[in-house]
Amino acid sequence: MEPIIISGNTTTFTCLTCKVIFQNIEAQRIHYKQDWHKYNLKRKVAGLPSVTETEFNEKINKQIEENALANQIKTWNCEACKKIFNTENAYKNHEISKKHLENLKIYEFEQNIPTNIDEDDSSDLSDNNNETKEPKINWKKKFAEAQTEEEFNKVLDEKIKLSRKIEETECLFCDFKGQTFEEKMEHMTVEHSFFVPDVEYLSDLKGLINYLAEKIAIGNTCIYCERMFHSLEAIRKHMLAKGHTKISYEDGPDLEIGNFYDFSVLDDEMDEDGIETNNNGLTVTSEGTELILPSGAHVGHRDYKKYYNQNIHDNDESNSKALTTLTEKYKSLGYYEIGSSGMTIEKERLEKMKSARKELKNYLKKKQTMGQKNNDFYVPWGRNGVFKNVIIK
Repeated sequence: MEPIIISGNTTTFTCLTCKVIFQNIEAQRIHYKQDWHKYNLKRKVAGLPSVTETEFNEKINKQIEENALANQIKTWNCEACKKIFNTENAYKNHEISKKHLENLKIYEFEQNIPTNIDEDDSSDLSDNNNETKEPKINWKKKFAEAQTEEEFNKVLDEKIKLSRKIEETECLFCDFKGQTFEEKMEHMTVEHSFFVPDVEYLSDLKGLINYLAEKIAIGNTCIYCERMFHSLEAIRKHMLAKGHTKISYEDGPDLEIGNFYDFSVLDDEMDEDGIETNNNGLTVTSEGTELILPSGAHVGHRDYKKYYNQNIHDNDESNSKALTTLTEKYKSLGYYEIGSSGMTIEKERLEKMKSARKELKNYLKKKQTMGQKNNDFYVPWGRNGVFKNVIIK
């Protein structure tokens, strides 16, 4: 800015942008460093008129007040639950939670305030909870407190009655429900990587899946690590989180699920099974309880007639169809592709099958001796399960 000579020796300095006059150059320099001058320069570039210092200060004060309101910490309190929330979204989500609704009823009852929750909504909520969740009961404690077999069976019956059953078309690991059993199996294979091991030797697919369903729903037990939980929801969360949506099968079939397999096709290769053959072409099993005719028919001892009358496996048409569909699905996913080391893998697998066949025979022999019916009274509870109402002779 150029100095302006007003009269005599008096010289003043001005700022044309802000339209002010200064008595000396030092005051002018200080003005140039102020926010007011910089603000007017920006307005000049934008083609806007300048503002006075008073107007500028008013704008600054207004902005400070707005920032203070924006930065002010606001909280949302829930009196019923005694909780404080920093965001409105968190508070709204809390308001629709089941825990809040329960606490709200108690709080309003204590305050003698009529509840504003619609009765129909609350009843629907209760019905939904009854459908999806079983009562929170410490079953481990109740079973441990049972002193007699009668008390144990009573607790077991109560557990079975209160447990939510998994339907035939419902996924074992989530709430998915298919139209058919085959659709349910495809879902578990694709979504949860669930495979039935050695499916080519499986004789009762639906029986195996139903057994696993009871183990999960009634026993609340993981089908892989055997860890027990208190509810169906808890065991499902565990299996999904840990990747335990599979059957424990590293060392061949466990006796727990061995009844659902049929390894008799391997008998021709199992010399160590102790099969004795006479000169007439008749074969006696190692247990000495069955005679195998040349036609392949089995002739059993009359002492075991009541066991032969039992229909151990339901090999109906629907089960065969489901097994065929599952086998084809596994083939399409490459389940049977062996690879370069396939011969070694297959040999090891067959050895496991032979060993499992031996154990299964011994196991079935012991069951017949004890007079235990296969599967009819077996309840999947823990790794070995429990038998109810079994009379040991």
